[in-house]
Amino acid sequence: MKIASSRALRSAAAAVAATLLLASCAASSAADDAAGDTITVDTEFGEVTLPAEPKAALGFYTTDVDMLITLGIPLAKEQPIRDDFDRFPTFFPQEELEGIGTFHNYPEYNLEKILEVGPDLILNGLGYETDLHEQLNPIAPTYTYNGFDGGDWRVKFAQLAKDLGREAEHQAWADAYDARVAEIRAELDERGLDPVVADASYWDEQVQVGCYSISCLVFADLGLSISKVADSDGDGKPDSTGRALSHEQLGDLADVDVIFTGVAEDGTGLITDETALKSNALWTSLPAVANGQVFPYNYEMSYGSPSGQTALLEVIAKALLG
Repeated sequence: MKIASSRALRSAAAAVAATLLLASCAASSAADDAAGDTITVDTEFGEVTLPAEPKAALGFYTTDVDMLITLGIPLAKEQPIRDDFDRFPTFFPQEELEGIGTFHNYPEYNLEKILEVGPDLILNGLGYETDLHEQLNPIAPTYTYNGFDGGDWRVKFAQLAKDLGREAEHQAWADAYDARVAEIRAELDERGLDPVVADASYWDEQVQVGCYSISCLVFADLGLSISKVADSDGDGKPDSTGRALSHEQLGDLADVDVIFTGVAEDGTGLITDETALKSNALWTSLPAVANGQVFPYNYEMSYGSPSGQTALLEVIAKALLG
């Protein structure tokens, strides 16, 4: 999935550049402390040599932290969170995060703090920041990939698991997820439920409908019908671009039975709370709105990670099945 590009590396990058010698020493120390063996893998950013059994890995973005946990890789003593969060997302595995500290690292990067933490492996999914890998690799061996290129994040996750020799852990998550999908689909079939669904948000005075979020991956896994409004190029398939509907075009959502919408961690930002929409008759008369079938999910789920996808699956199941 795509993610809004962060602000350019500024003072943090300069500070780390000035301390590359220290970083190299820290990386060497971490490597010495690790369990000896290394693996060399070919990544989107070239060949990298990583510890075979890392003891203190760091996920550069929150989705990376979740992937490390799912693959059973021990975490460094502190991990990054977004600047607008004060803790790890509530849908993350809390037991594995017990005792792990946090620091803010997005959208402004805190490379000095990462240097201080001293990880022996960094997982960096923000590969769209092409200069970032060169900033991180001197701190600790870094596996960089672009997890936000508009594709299915699970493809990158599967490759990561293979590269790190954690295929069994990946398969365990995939099997559990697929089994839960099958259970929900069976119950939908038993009840004869086949709703038309859409993912919608409100910004720039428009209702944005598309498959930017991984919600559409879950919709597809469940075999749900996705609103045609999410098909921006008319090829019959919903896409990440979707459409931006003006207030006068909201009637185009009249065939949608259920709307899902991303909100902040504290639940604020619900689309039905928008003053401009509450006064729009086209919006309030939509079946999904009039029938109270607009359901929020934590927007951090939308960026794609094992716990995020599993949690969103449960949000959708509860909305459809009660």
